[in-house]
Amino acid sequence: MKSIISNLKNDILCKRTRNKMLSSYLSSEYFGFDSNPHASACIKCQVSGKRYKAFKKDLDNELSKEIKVPTDFASKVMSSLDKKVKTTTSKSTKIILLTLLGILSIVFLIFGKRRSSNNLEREK
Repeated sequence: MKSIISNLKNDILCKRTRNKMLSSYLSSEYFGFDSNPHASACIKCQVSGKRYKAFKKDLDNELSKEIKVPTDFASKVMSSLDKKVKTTTSKSTKIILLTLLGILSIVFLIFGKRRSSNNLEREK
């Protein structure tokens, strides 16, 4: 039972140490293995620390690379958007829009006739 508790404590300590390592590397701070007693004694944490450090180095190298954008990049993006807009307007959507336009036209015609008939009655 003591060994199980001891292993759990060690696992928790390892996770905390690795979290500190990862956050220190990602924030470009130095993680001192010598000043951390667990990290200096734990092989798993040392391996993780080396992996985090290598990952951070690779990430920094990738982020520092200059990316060349093709000269026709904007036109390609715009043409692909035009194609997507054209394909997303389906036949049923067009029918619905035309139906609504027709209904609105009828409503305006009806109200327009009522107004004109009301104006004629007032003039009499």
